[in-house]
Amino acid sequence: MIPEFDMYAFSGLQAAVAFSGCEALFPILSGVLRDWSLEKGRAENTASQGQPVITLQKKADGYERRSRWLSKPVRFSDPVDAVCDFIVDLIHAYNAEQNKNLCLHGAAVELQTGLMVFPSTYRAGKSLLSVKLASCGARIFSDDVLPIPSGGNSGVALGILPRLRRPLPKTAGDPLRTFIANRLGPQNKRYRYIRLGPRRLAPRGTDAQVTAITILRRDTGEKPTLKTATTSDVVRDMILRNFARENPGIDILDRLHAVVEQAACYTLTYDTLDQAAALLSEGFGLAPLREDNDKII
Repeated sequence: MIPEFDMYAFSGLQAAVAFSGCEALFPILSGVLRDWSLEKGRAENTASQGQPVITLQKKADGYERRSRWLSKPVRFSDPVDAVCDFIVDLIHAYNAEQNKNLCLHGAAVELQTGLMVFPSTYRAGKSLLSVKLASCGARIFSDDVLPIPSGGNSGVALGILPRLRRPLPKTAGDPLRTFIANRLGPQNKRYRYIRLGPRRLAPRGTDAQVTAITILRRDTGEKPTLKTATTSDVVRDMILRNFARENPGIDILDRLHAVVEQAACYTLTYDTLDQAAALLSEGFGLAPLREDNDKII
Protein backbone atom coordinates (compact mmCIF):
# COMPACT_ATOMS: atom_id res chain seq x y z
CA MET A 1 0.00 0.00 0.00
CA ILE A 2 1.39 3.37 -1.03
CA PRO A 3 1.41 5.79 1.93
CA GLU A 4 -0.35 9.11 1.59
CA PHE A 5 1.81 12.19 2.07
CA ASP A 6 0.63 15.71 2.80
CA MET A 7 2.66 18.63 1.50
CA TYR A 8 3.67 21.36 3.93
CA ALA A 9 5.54 24.62 3.57
CA PHE A 10 7.85 26.22 6.09
CA SER A 11 8.13 30.01 6.05
CA GLY A 12 11.41 31.02 4.47
CA LEU A 13 11.68 27.80 2.46
CA GLN A 14 10.52 27.63 -1.16
CA ALA A 15 10.51 23.84 -1.46
CA ALA A 16 7.78 21.70 0.04
CA VAL A 17 8.24 19.07 2.75
CA ALA A 18 6.11 15.90 2.78
CA PHE A 19 4.74 14.30 5.97
CA SER A 20 2.83 11.08 6.47
CA GLY A 21 1.34 10.21 9.85
CA CYS A 22 3.57 12.70 11.66
CA GLU A 23 0.92 14.76 13.46
CA ALA A 24 2.52 13.96 16.84
CA LEU A 25 5.68 15.75 15.70
CA PHE A 26 4.01 19.04 14.77
CA PRO A 27 3.86 20.50 18.32
CA ILE A 28 7.57 19.69 18.73
CA LEU A 29 8.45 21.18 15.35
CA SER A 30 6.49 24.37 15.99
CA GLY A 31 8.09 24.71 19.43
CA VAL A 32 11.68 24.18 18.34
CA LEU A 33 11.39 26.07 15.04
CA ARG A 34 10.19 29.20 16.81
CA ASP A 35 10.20 31.45 13.75
CA TRP A 36 9.34 28.89 11.05
CA SER A 37 5.59 28.75 10.56
CA LEU A 38 4.27 25.50 9.08
CA GLU A 39 1.34 25.53 6.67
CA LYS A 40 -0.35 22.58 5.00
CA GLY A 41 -0.84 22.43 1.25
CA ARG A 42 1.17 25.48 0.22
CA ALA A 43 4.71 26.13 -0.94
CA GLU A 44 6.23 29.42 -2.07
CA ASN A 45 7.38 27.63 -5.21
CA THR A 46 4.27 25.71 -6.29
CA ALA A 47 6.21 23.72 -8.88
CA SER A 48 8.20 22.17 -6.04
CA GLN A 49 5.14 20.56 -4.47
CA GLY A 50 5.51 17.49 -6.65
CA GLN A 51 9.13 17.16 -5.57
CA PRO A 52 9.35 17.47 -1.77
CA VAL A 53 12.85 18.26 -0.61
CA ILE A 54 12.36 16.12 2.53
CA THR A 55 9.90 13.32 3.33
CA LEU A 56 9.10 12.11 6.83
CA GLN A 57 6.88 9.10 7.42
CA LYS A 58 5.57 7.45 10.60
CA LYS A 59 6.20 3.72 10.61
CA ALA A 60 5.60 1.02 13.19
CA ASP A 61 9.05 1.39 14.74
CA GLY A 62 9.62 5.11 14.35
CA TYR A 63 9.86 8.05 11.96
CA GLU A 64 11.65 7.46 8.66
CA ARG A 65 13.18 10.36 6.76
CA ARG A 66 14.48 10.62 3.21
CA SER A 67 16.22 13.54 1.54
CA ARG A 68 18.85 14.36 -1.07
CA TRP A 69 21.40 14.79 1.73
CA LEU A 70 20.99 11.22 2.98
CA SER A 71 22.62 8.26 1.26
CA LYS A 72 19.91 6.03 2.74
CA PRO A 73 16.77 6.54 4.84
CA VAL A 74 17.21 7.18 8.55
CA ARG A 75 14.74 6.21 11.26
CA PHE A 76 14.24 7.42 14.84
CA SER A 77 11.88 5.90 17.38
CA ASP A 78 11.95 8.93 19.69
CA PRO A 79 9.94 11.95 18.46
CA VAL A 80 12.39 14.55 19.78
CA ASP A 81 15.32 12.73 18.17
CA ALA A 82 13.36 12.61 14.91
CA VAL A 83 12.83 16.37 15.05
CA CYS A 84 16.45 17.06 16.03
CA ASP A 85 17.71 15.20 12.98
CA PHE A 86 15.00 16.58 10.70
CA ILE A 87 16.24 20.10 11.44
CA VAL A 88 19.65 19.16 10.03
CA ASP A 89 18.04 18.54 6.64
CA LEU A 90 15.80 21.59 6.95
CA ILE A 91 18.89 23.77 7.33
CA HIS A 92 20.47 21.95 4.37
CA ALA A 93 17.39 22.81 2.31
CA TYR A 94 17.46 26.44 3.45
CA ASN A 95 21.11 26.82 2.55
CA ALA A 96 20.64 25.08 -0.80
CA GLU A 97 18.14 27.78 -1.73
CA GLN A 98 20.48 30.47 -0.44
CA ASN A 99 23.27 28.97 -2.54
CA LYS A 100 25.72 31.79 -1.94
CA ASN A 101 25.66 31.35 1.82
CA LEU A 102 28.79 30.40 3.70
CA CYS A 103 27.65 28.18 6.56
CA LEU A 104 29.74 28.03 9.71
CA HIS A 105 29.34 25.12 12.10
CA GLY A 106 29.30 26.83 15.46
CA ALA A 107 27.41 28.99 17.93
CA ALA A 108 27.06 32.76 17.70
CA VAL A 109 26.00 35.29 20.32
CA GLU A 110 25.52 39.04 20.04
CA LEU A 111 27.50 41.00 22.61
CA GLN A 112 27.77 44.78 22.97
CA THR A 113 30.67 44.79 20.50
CA GLY A 114 28.94 42.68 17.84
CA LEU A 115 28.52 39.03 16.92
CA MET A 116 30.94 36.54 18.47
CA VAL A 117 31.24 33.12 16.83
CA PHE A 118 32.27 29.99 18.74
CA PRO A 119 33.36 27.45 16.10
CA SER A 120 32.23 23.92 16.86
CA THR A 121 34.70 22.02 19.02
CA TYR A 122 33.82 18.60 20.43
CA ARG A 123 32.36 18.88 23.94
CA ALA A 124 33.71 22.40 24.46
CA GLY A 125 30.27 23.56 25.59
CA LYS A 126 29.36 26.09 22.88
CA SER A 127 25.59 25.61 23.27
CA LEU A 128 25.58 25.72 27.06
CA LEU A 129 27.91 28.72 27.09
CA SER A 130 25.59 30.48 24.64
CA VAL A 131 22.61 29.91 26.94
CA LYS A 132 24.68 31.08 29.92
CA LEU A 133 25.55 34.28 28.06
CA ALA A 134 21.90 34.73 27.06
CA SER A 135 20.95 34.53 30.74
CA CYS A 136 23.42 37.38 31.35
CA GLY A 137 22.18 39.67 28.59
CA ALA A 138 23.61 38.39 25.30
CA ARG A 139 21.41 37.40 22.36
CA ILE A 140 21.84 34.04 20.66
CA PHE A 141 21.95 33.91 16.85
CA SER A 142 22.83 30.23 16.60
CA ASP A 143 23.96 27.33 18.74
CA ASP A 144 24.97 25.10 15.82
CA VAL A 145 24.92 26.62 12.30
CA LEU A 146 25.42 30.26 11.27
CA PRO A 147 24.73 31.30 7.65
CA ILE A 148 26.82 34.17 6.28
CA PRO A 149 25.44 35.60 3.00
CA SER A 150 27.84 36.59 0.24
CA GLY A 151 29.17 40.11 0.03
CA GLY A 152 29.93 40.68 3.68
CA ASN A 153 30.61 39.17 7.07
CA SER A 154 27.17 39.41 8.67
CA GLY A 155 25.73 36.32 10.33
CA VAL A 156 22.01 35.59 9.99
CA ALA A 157 19.86 34.21 12.81
CA LEU A 158 17.74 31.14 12.05
CA GLY A 159 15.26 31.49 14.93
CA ILE A 160 15.71 27.90 16.17
CA LEU A 161 15.74 27.13 19.90
CA PRO A 162 19.13 26.20 21.38
CA ARG A 163 19.57 22.54 22.30
CA LEU A 164 21.44 21.33 25.39
CA ARG A 165 22.70 17.90 26.30
CA ARG A 166 21.39 16.25 29.44
CA PRO A 167 22.31 16.22 32.23
CA LEU A 168 23.74 19.65 32.90
CA PRO A 169 27.32 19.59 34.23
CA LYS A 170 27.79 19.94 37.98
CA THR A 171 29.51 23.29 37.39
CA ALA A 172 26.43 24.83 35.74
CA GLY A 173 25.50 26.74 38.91
CA ASP A 174 22.11 27.34 40.51
CA PRO A 175 21.24 30.62 38.70
CA LEU A 176 21.67 29.00 35.28
CA ARG A 177 19.79 25.87 36.38
CA THR A 178 16.87 28.04 37.46
CA PHE A 179 17.01 30.03 34.23
CA ILE A 180 16.87 26.81 32.18
CA ALA A 181 14.23 25.12 34.35
CA ASN A 182 11.84 28.01 33.74
CA ARG A 183 12.33 27.87 29.97
CA LEU A 184 12.09 24.19 29.12
CA GLY A 185 10.97 23.31 25.62
CA PRO A 186 10.67 19.86 24.01
CA GLN A 187 13.01 17.31 25.58
CA ASN A 188 13.86 13.64 25.95
CA LYS A 189 16.45 11.68 27.92
CA ARG A 190 19.36 13.03 25.83
CA TYR A 191 18.47 16.58 24.91
CA ARG A 192 16.37 19.54 25.96
CA TYR A 193 15.49 22.65 23.99
CA ILE A 194 15.41 26.00 25.78
CA ARG A 195 12.52 28.37 25.04
CA LEU A 196 13.78 31.90 24.56
CA GLY A 197 12.00 35.03 23.39
CA PRO A 198 13.35 37.57 20.88
CA ARG A 199 15.36 39.44 23.52
CA ARG A 200 17.55 36.40 24.07
CA LEU A 201 17.16 34.54 20.75
CA ALA A 202 17.35 36.74 17.66
CA PRO A 203 14.36 36.41 15.30
CA ARG A 204 14.92 34.52 12.05
CA GLY A 205 16.49 36.78 9.44
CA THR A 206 18.14 39.17 11.91
CA ASP A 207 21.70 39.95 10.85
CA ALA A 208 24.75 41.31 12.67
CA GLN A 209 28.41 41.81 11.85
CA VAL A 210 30.80 39.07 12.94
CA THR A 211 33.28 41.05 15.01
CA ALA A 212 34.99 38.23 16.92
CA ILE A 213 35.73 34.52 16.55
CA THR A 214 36.65 32.61 19.70
CA ILE A 215 37.95 29.05 19.84
CA LEU A 216 36.74 27.34 23.02
CA ARG A 217 38.97 25.13 25.15
CA ARG A 218 37.25 23.64 28.21
CA ASP A 219 39.76 22.09 30.62
CA THR A 220 38.99 20.97 34.17
CA GLY A 221 41.06 22.83 36.71
CA GLU A 222 42.69 25.14 34.16
CA LYS A 223 43.08 28.84 34.87
CA PRO A 224 40.58 30.81 32.77
CA THR A 225 42.28 32.83 30.04
CA LEU A 226 41.25 34.80 26.96
CA LYS A 227 44.17 35.10 24.55
CA THR A 228 44.57 36.57 21.10
CA ALA A 229 44.75 33.95 18.33
CA THR A 230 46.26 34.29 14.87
CA THR A 231 44.11 34.42 11.77
CA SER A 232 45.88 31.37 10.35
CA ASP A 233 45.20 29.31 13.49
CA VAL A 234 41.52 30.18 13.46
CA VAL A 235 41.13 29.53 9.72
CA ARG A 236 42.83 26.16 10.11
CA ASP A 237 40.64 25.24 13.07
CA MET A 238 37.47 26.22 11.24
CA ILE A 239 38.43 24.27 8.14
CA LEU A 240 38.96 21.17 10.27
CA ARG A 241 35.61 21.65 12.00
CA ASN A 242 33.57 22.57 8.93
CA PHE A 243 35.16 20.54 6.15
CA ALA A 244 36.71 17.49 7.83
CA ARG A 245 35.11 15.11 5.30
CA GLU A 246 35.53 17.12 2.12
CA ASN A 247 37.92 19.42 0.35
CA PRO A 248 36.46 22.93 0.31
CA GLY A 249 36.56 24.85 -2.96
CA ILE A 250 38.85 27.82 -3.34
CA ASP A 251 35.89 30.22 -3.23
CA ILE A 252 34.81 28.83 0.15
CA LEU A 253 38.33 29.12 1.49
CA ASP A 254 38.57 32.71 0.24
CA ARG A 255 35.28 33.66 1.87
CA LEU A 256 36.17 31.93 5.13
CA HIS A 257 39.51 33.72 5.21
CA ALA A 258 37.80 37.06 4.51
CA VAL A 259 35.35 36.59 7.39
CA VAL A 260 38.12 35.65 9.81
CA GLU A 261 40.34 38.55 8.68
CA GLN A 262 37.60 41.06 9.48
CA ALA A 263 37.11 39.67 12.99
CA ALA A 264 39.21 39.73 16.15
CA CYS A 265 40.38 36.19 16.95
CA TYR A 266 40.73 34.63 20.39
CA THR A 267 41.15 31.40 22.30
CA LEU A 268 39.09 31.08 25.48
CA THR A 269 40.23 28.48 28.01
CA TYR A 270 37.85 27.86 30.89
CA ASP A 271 36.64 25.34 33.43
CA THR A 272 33.29 26.75 34.58
CA LEU A 273 30.64 28.74 32.76
CA ASP A 274 30.88 31.54 35.32
CA GLN A 275 34.58 31.94 34.48
CA ALA A 276 33.88 32.12 30.75
CA ALA A 277 31.00 34.57 31.15
CA ALA A 278 33.09 36.82 33.40
CA LEU A 279 35.96 36.98 30.91
CA LEU A 280 33.68 37.69 27.96
CA SER A 281 31.67 40.27 29.89
CA GLU A 282 34.84 42.10 30.88
CA GLY A 283 36.23 42.06 27.35
CA PHE A 284 33.13 42.57 25.22
CA GLY A 285 30.23 43.63 27.41
CA LEU A 286 26.96 41.92 28.26
CA ALA A 287 23.95 44.21 28.32
CA PRO A 288 22.18 43.68 31.67
CA LEU A 289 18.65 42.30 31.35
CA ARG A 290 16.01 42.35 34.06
CA GLU A 291 16.13 38.89 35.63
CA ASP A 292 12.69 37.34 35.30
CA ASN A 293 12.60 33.58 35.69
CA ASP A 294 8.85 33.35 35.16
CA LYS A 295 8.62 34.93 31.70
CA ILE A 296 10.13 33.99 28.38
CA ILE A 297 12.08 37.12 27.47
